Amino acid sequence: MGNVFKNGLIRSHGTVSSFWALFVLRVDRLLTPQRLRLYPLFFLVASALGVSFAVVIRIVAPAMQGALMPDYLAHWTGGRLLLMPGIGSLYDPEVQSALQSTSVGTDVPLSWFVSAPVVAVFYAPLALLPYNLSGLIWLLISSTLLVWCVLNLRTLAPGLMARKKSTVILSVLSSPVVFELLGGGQDSAFILAVWLVGIRLLARQHSLWAGAVFGLGFAKPQLVVVVPLIFLVSRNYRALASFVATCALLLGISVAVVGPGGFQQWLATLGSSLYMQEVQQGQAWKMVGLPSFAHALLPPEWGTWIAPGLTLLPLPVGATILIVHILKKRTTETTPVWIAALATIATFSPHLAVYDAILFVPVIVFLLERQASPVLRVCTVGAFGLLYATPALHLAAALLPWPLTILGAPWAALPLAVVWWQSIRYLGRTSSHSQSLVAGANSVEPSPT
Repeated sequence: MGNVFKNGLIRSHGTVSSFWALFVLRVDRLLTPQRLRLYPLFFLVASALGVSFAVVIRIVAPAMQGALMPDYLAHWTGGRLLLMPGIGSLYDPEVQSALQSTSVGTDVPLSWFVSAPVVAVFYAPLALLPYNLSGLIWLLISSTLLVWCVLNLRTLAPGLMARKKSTVILSVLSSPVVFELLGGGQDSAFILAVWLVGIRLLARQHSLWAGAVFGLGFAKPQLVVVVPLIFLVSRNYRALASFVATCALLLGISVAVVGPGGFQQWLATLGSSLYMQEVQQGQAWKMVGLPSFAHALLPPEWGTWIAPGLTLLPLPVGATILIVHILKKRTTETTPVWIAALATIATFSPHLAVYDAILFVPVIVFLLERQASPVLRVCTVGAFGLLYATPALHLAAALLPWPLTILGAPWAALPLAVVWWQSIRYLGRTSSHSQSLVAGANSVEPSPT
């Protein structure tokens, strides 16, 4: 096993069991190029057929399966209520539920709009249309943006995309996060674009524009909350000022459209016991961050008093680890810093649903370009499989008593946490090869797709 450690398979502060190292090696040998094309292709075809069938059923018979793209229904509801009288009811669950049942044509489970008021402004034009038509248009918009993001991964990994472009694209599009994103009607592709464009602008030293682009992440603040801190630590005050100005503008728009009272209602909704119970606790199994994984391991009766701590504490801990490694880093590159920042937010976010795990894609692609290792490959494939298995594991554990309920925990959080640690470790390395790769990436123009 000496060669394992000599080759850098696993060097995590000393000792790692031989069993783990042997397991990684054996699994890695199974990851042949043929399998990495064949299995994703199978999942892509099967999932595409499943989603298409579900879309048809949800449009034709919503009483059977619920509304088309239930997450988009929440956003559409926010935009619709913004266009209607009685704006004070924007975050009222009963008002939202009544509107959704009327718009869909049958009683459907509530898709609760809890985003910032400015998000409702963004969706208001689409909310002018009947729901199903609006949903199909959003599906087209989101799909186009997602394809653009995948093609532009070459700015982070030009060599990998040149050699294995079809494999990378196939693997990403066949992943469960993509079908959760598109099938649910989420806006995670927009946040992914914010990070890709922001990192690219920073690499080109366009600080003001980068800060403004990252500021657009105000739409999902939990996914950009560490950004101003990294600007501050890296002494990029121009980007920080631009970020703050953009967030202030979006905050001002939010207050302008709903008033101070409506804005306070939004904040109260996020801190309410109903939100904690229905979202943070009730949907922990479909989250993939470490806080949600830890919560899923605990007895249910602990939820009411420990959930707030799991919501607030992990991200500051992860951010502290990140900052320490940034201050110790031995490279002048900016891209590794932001890849590690993205991985930190995704790993420790208190609210990272399966569809938001699309943010791990740039991290994995970047690391595979620069330090492809058996550990990284095995953890990537492991996360892929566990994310697909999560719904089945949740159903299997639903009627079991604790501690057997931990079977339904979001186990994909563990391999993804290893990916995060790989991004942190990369900060402490210098490599002329990686510097040349970044320089090459900056010279690649974005795809017009």
